[in-house]
Amino acid sequence: MKHLAKYTVGAAAVMALAACGQGGSVIKADETAATEQTGEATLADVKAAIEAAPDMSAPMIDPAAANIDPFSGYYTADQRDTFKARYETVEFSEDAMATDIEETQTYLKSNAATVDTSAYVEGLTCASKFDLAAKKGALSAHEAQTKAKQVLSVTAIGYEAGITPSASEDEREAAVEVYRDQTYRNYLMVRSDVDTGMTGEELLADAQDCYQDLGFEIEDTVATDDESEDTTAAES
Repeated sequence: MKHLAKYTVGAAAVMALAACGQGGSVIKADETAATEQTGEATLADVKAAIEAAPDMSAPMIDPAAANIDPFSGYYTADQRDTFKARYETVEFSEDAMATDIEETQTYLKSNAATVDTSAYVEGLTCASKFDLAAKKGALSAHEAQTKAKQVLSVTAIGYEAGITPSASEDEREAAVEVYRDQTYRNYLMVRSDVDTGMTGEELLADAQDCYQDLGFEIEDTVATDDESEDTTAAES
């Protein structure tokens, strides 16, 4: 009962303050006093605002979607920050993207000749669509990040295992670093190119199609609040 009394008094105080005019006067609880006539809020206005149904026309976007990065857990935070900073110094264009991707594919042919890397672009595109679909409210951040990471694990990130396998540890580490730098930049470019006015639902439909094309099965999942918080924490 103490809690109920506290909330009741608090609500009454809010309504009373909202009913105060600019001159410090309080408008009486006369529901016929129109706001457009008095220029001030009445208790009826405050009540209507409190009881108004929320606007459900816009998609509900998971706040954690802003932190999605499917390379987290694979690339270190320092690597991602460095690669992103380099990307931001380059002016995006479709020609630049095509040139960079071709350069990376040539690099893979020379340094990972035993690996089938034909799904490199498909993987980047698919992951970026899950990323963007979440940012537009079509699915939770946790689910988007999970599926994007799965896609990359069998494409761009998975290809790392075949890079200069016979080289010394230092040589291989340097070769992988070059590839990661190129791949992270390519991902950001592909994501910018994909985000051309498609709705979240359209992006999600495309992402699910390529997800299945890469051998994964679509499952109906609902992310919990804890899962969304996990995504935020993982990106910190």
